[in-house]
Amino acid sequence: MIISARETAGRRPLGIYVHIPYCVRKCLYCDFVSYPLKNDGLDKDRMAAYCSDICVEIRGKARSFNNKYYVDSIFFGGGTPSIAPARSVVSILSAIRDCFDVIKDVEISIEANPGTVNSTQLQAYADAGVNRLSLGVQSFNDDILRSLGRIHDSKTALEAFRAVSDIRTGYRKAFSRNIDLMFGVPGQTADIWKETLAQALELRPEHISFYSLQLEEGTPLYDAYRLGSLTLPSWKENRRMYHMAVNMLKSAGYHHYEISNAALPGHECRHNLKYWTMQDYLGFGTSAHSCVNGKRTGDDAPDPKGDFVFTELRLVDGFDPAVYYAMFGKRFEDDFDPAFSTLVNAGLLEKRGGRIRFTAEGLDYTNPVMEKLLNNTL
Repeated sequence: MIISARETAGRRPLGIYVHIPYCVRKCLYCDFVSYPLKNDGLDKDRMAAYCSDICVEIRGKARSFNNKYYVDSIFFGGGTPSIAPARSVVSILSAIRDCFDVIKDVEISIEANPGTVNSTQLQAYADAGVNRLSLGVQSFNDDILRSLGRIHDSKTALEAFRAVSDIRTGYRKAFSRNIDLMFGVPGQTADIWKETLAQALELRPEHISFYSLQLEEGTPLYDAYRLGSLTLPSWKENRRMYHMAVNMLKSAGYHHYEISNAALPGHECRHNLKYWTMQDYLGFGTSAHSCVNGKRTGDDAPDPKGDFVFTELRLVDGFDPAVYYAMFGKRFEDDFDPAFSTLVNAGLLEKRGGRIRFTAEGLDYTNPVMEKLLNNTL
């Protein structure tokens, strides 16, 4: 049911995540739960059945949440959600609206590979209420795209972005647009990265995500690196690329609000902010996690305190330690000293303006800082 802001009184906002675990081909760096389709009738039937099962799962869980919550964000991730028939996405959205109270200005995002979108499909999304498209561009350099095992080239990425930009609902542009970019990739130089950033900024999407390549065990790129047949940019070059992105984005008017995300003012991703601030969300589908009352559920759900640190510190503005106290009944410093004080003294973390966050220097050492903090709780 679609409800007004007035009807949300006394209830809490809720995000919904839907995992579509299918893709055309698994990228060489990907360790997400996803399965390449063979593009035959059997696999298409299997994907349709999976989406139908999602609708059943939604109806089963809704009873426990509907009276206490209203839905203000929906996110289709994967895999490659855009590989699913548009009618399946529409059916899932219909099930959500049938079973949950959804506000009128709900943010509905779907991830898409540039090689899997077309105007008919995009219009179907828009007509169903999808209002945010996240394109996995990664690079505008064809050599880099090949090194990552992507199914698209730079021309296809530009064509997909233009197609997304052309879709209208009434007289208004249908989609807020995000572009995913990746740096620290084999064969990538700072100049190549700068050129990709410049092309992305010329397109002026409302949101840009920029991630450093992470080599995950079990992926082809990890195996190649372990065997010595793959060379990555140096750590110094990687950090140069990161700061180049931050500076170029800020100069272009983007708000750098999360370690790897920037947006034009007012276009920060509502759904992803739920992850980074431990708000409530429900996950549906294979491998999907949920978080309710500050506790995340799933096969690898961590200790809630560690989860808080790992997620909240991803925000550039950090977090208010009063929120930590309200959730856990203890001061942050009591749980994370002496590691916290050591990291503050080292200039990697700071407590300023009533918030705990990374310093500018600390953003270059996020993983070791997180590890030191989390090990302090053992």
